[in-house]
Formats: sequence, C-alpha cells, structure tokens
Amino acid sequence: MLRSLDLGITFDAASQFELSQALIKAGNCSREKTDEDSILAVLAISKIAETRVLDDDKDGMPRERVAHLVRSLKRAEEVALFRDVYRSGFYLVGIANNNDIEHTYLREQKGVTREQAEALIQRDAREDDSHGQRMRDTFSLSDVFIQADENHYRSQVARFLELVFGHPYITPSREEHAMFLAYASAARSAQPGRQVGAAIASPEGDVVAVGMNEVPSPVGGLYWEGDLPDDRDHERGIDSNAQHRDAIVSSILCGLNHSVLNRERVKEFIRDIVSELHLEPAEDDLDRAVKDAFKKQPALLDESKAREAIANSELKQITEYGRAVHGEMDALLTCARLGISVKGKYLFVTTFPCHNCTRHIIASGIEKVFYIEPYPKSKAPDLHRDSIKLDDRDVKGDKRIPFVPFVGIGPCRYLDFFSLQLSSGREITRKDGQNRLIVPEKTDRPPRVPMVPLSFLEREARLQSEFKDVVWKLQGVPPETKAAD
Repeated sequence: MLRSLDLGITFDAASQFELSQALIKAGNCSREKTDEDSILAVLAISKIAETRVLDDDKDGMPRERVAHLVRSLKRAEEVALFRDVYRSGFYLVGIANNNDIEHTYLREQKGVTREQAEALIQRDAREDDSHGQRMRDTFSLSDVFIQADENHYRSQVARFLELVFGHPYITPSREEHAMFLAYASAARSAQPGRQVGAAIASPEGDVVAVGMNEVPSPVGGLYWEGDLPDDRDHERGIDSNAQHRDAIVSSILCGLNHSVLNRERVKEFIRDIVSELHLEPAEDDLDRAVKDAFKKQPALLDESKAREAIANSELKQITEYGRAVHGEMDALLTCARLGISVKGKYLFVTTFPCHNCTRHIIASGIEKVFYIEPYPKSKAPDLHRDSIKLDDRDVKGDKRIPFVPFVGIGPCRYLDFFSLQLSSGREITRKDGQNRLIVPEKTDRPPRVPMVPLSFLEREARLQSEFKDVVWKLQGVPPETKAAD
C-alpha cells in the first residue's frame, strides 16, 4: 500500500536495509502529510471495504468465513481505529521476541549488518519524529502474544484460534492467570505516569502476592481508595520526581552561570591579552569596548537552551525521587510482611522492571521474570548483565535470572476467552440435555465474541466518506477524477 502512494519516495529493493528505511519514511510521510497518525489503518480498512459485495441498496454485505490479515501495525492510533470499526472482531497479535532473536532474523534472513539491524530495531521501537513509528507502544496492546519460534508458534496460534472460536474446555495457563492478576492489580494505581501491576507465583502456578505502583501508606502497604487521610500524588497535585528533577536542572544551570565569564572577568581577560601584545588602550576605551560587546551578546550562556539540553539529557531518566513504590517492589514487600519466601518464585510484571527494582529482584531470590511492555529507561541489562539474561535458554552453569517476554492470551482478553459468565461473547455450553460433556466440531463453532455486521459496515462507510479527500491526496488522484466521482 505504501508503494502505491504519491509521496515521491523511491523503493530500492536492491538493499533490504535501504528498502526498509524507505518504507518507514513513507509511513512517516503519510502520517505527517495528512496529520493523521491512523491514516495507514484508514487505507487498510478502505481496502477491506472495497472487497464487499453490495446489496440492493448499494450497502456492503458481510463476508462469511473470511478473515483479513493486516501486517503490520506501527502506531497505537491504528489499533484504536481498528477496534473502533470492528470492535470484538479485531484481534491484535504481538510477536514476543527479544533483541537477540530480532538481530539474528534481520542478519540471516534479510542480509543486513549488525549495525543496520540495531538501527532498524531502534527506529521501529520508537522514533523521535512525532509521526514516526511506535512499535513498542503498539505491541503492549496485543490480544495475544506469540513466540516467533519454529518449535512453538504453530501450537500457540492453533490454541489462540481455538479460543477465538469458543473451545469450551481450554482454560488459562499458569502464566496467563498470573499475568492477568498482575494486570488487574495495576488498575488500583492512580499514578499520573503509568499503571504497573505485578504478581508473584510459584512454578506450580500458586499466586502468593500481587502488587502495583502507588504511594506507600503509613500503616503498611499502599494507599487504598477510600483511605482517610489519602496522601497519594494526585491528592497533593504534584509529581515529586519531576519537581526534584527540575530542581537539579536549576542547580546545574546556576553552577554553570557561576563558571561563565561575566563582564568584569571578560575585561580582565582582555586586559591580560593586550598586555601580552604590549598594547596600552585607555581604561575608558577598554570599558566601552567590553560594554558594547555585551550589548550585542548579552550572555555567554543561553539559559533557556542550556536548561533544555540538561533537561533532555540522561537526567530525565531518573526515577529516584518518586514517592510511589513500584509494582514489583510492592509484591515483594507484601511477601515480606506476610512472611512468605520468594526464593525460587516467578515474578509477572506488566512492564519490564527498572534498574532499581531489578537489583532487589536479584537479591530476593526470584527465579524468573515475565513481562509484557518493554521499558527502555531501564538500565538493568547494562548494570546487571552478570545476574540477568534476556532469554530462557538453559545454558549449563548459567545461573542468571531470565527476564523473558510474556507469551499467551493478553490480559485484556482474559475474561472474553476464559469466563463463562463474564465474557462479552456468546454463552458457552459444556454439556447437553443429558448432562453429557460436549465439544462441538470446529466447523460448528462461531466466533466466541460475535461481530454486529451493521455496526462495522456503517462505520466503514462513514470512515471512507470522512477520509476520501485525504486518501485521494495520498494516492495522487487528479482533481478532474474527483469531480467525476
């Protein structure tokens, strides 16, 4: 689809790296040109709508037993639009890989260098461009996480499809159950930045504690809704970490100002130079020259630019001054309060642990960590490479703790797929009138969560109408063609 747009971009297939860069540029250009970050999803939905057979009223008809595969989404706005149009009929599949696997795939299958692979991975994850790719933000919205491993992905996809079509006896795995409880626990957090949930479970699947990121209470644990007094951050109306970070920036800037040459020091500096050259300007002339120079350049340090540079440095990554206990630490501390050993247990967390939490996770005796959302601010892989590894390969003698991507049904679809009462889908029948257990044939099972045809067809038509001019602009359709239409 990108290749068909009128963007003035050449796609050089001779180099996989250059082709990938051109495609990324085309996507960014499309979003920037239209000022619409979901525009590629608009194009894809329009393409789907074009395949529909029209009824007597020229309205699109639903196509039975047809699935459309869209590859691949790069922005959360695209996911939001697909979910708005197709609702429960849209499923986002996330491929859970670590960087090592991605590097290997790009080098061996696509023929790029290690440096090029790293550049593509970083650009794909999150670009600085406001209309750029945001794969990291998009990935965490997935309905199912699949491991792109030759030995596992087929069975994982098969199980996912069985659940989509309402298999009555597939229940959650240990990992799915623990991650759902972590996800549910995150909902308790009123932190302004993000909600993070955690759960600690035994290898056998027994969940012994949950946690989330919130301000600690003086009676132990974290504040609950309804506690009096309630001294959480939103009640104070401040972000203590941002407040202290700004204070550090100001203190650095103050120190820099004291180190910069002011008018008197510049005057002394010039006097020393002219003295070395055996020149003897009059004091009034020297004072006037310095004064005139400072009129043209009132400060040797641009305070606003210096403040911005400092604020956007690695300093913005610090989290030490936040009042909230992190989700992982809350779960660990809950075990400590209740006298539960965490040695040999598994930790499930919705976001990759920060470096502060990681050192405590290591010291606690946790055996394995599962996470969904990456967290680039974390310095854990750099600071603790002796104690953690980003895969779970069983290398003999390697005692490092695996930090691995979560694989399974995403927590947001847990109830839809596994609950008989709380799902938003069709009722699941597990036995017939004679109390005999039944498993309907695959061909007799409709999707567990049905689509309402009229709603998504009407939304498709509305979307096409709203974005018609924008799509034509991208496709380079001549004005006369528009008039004819």
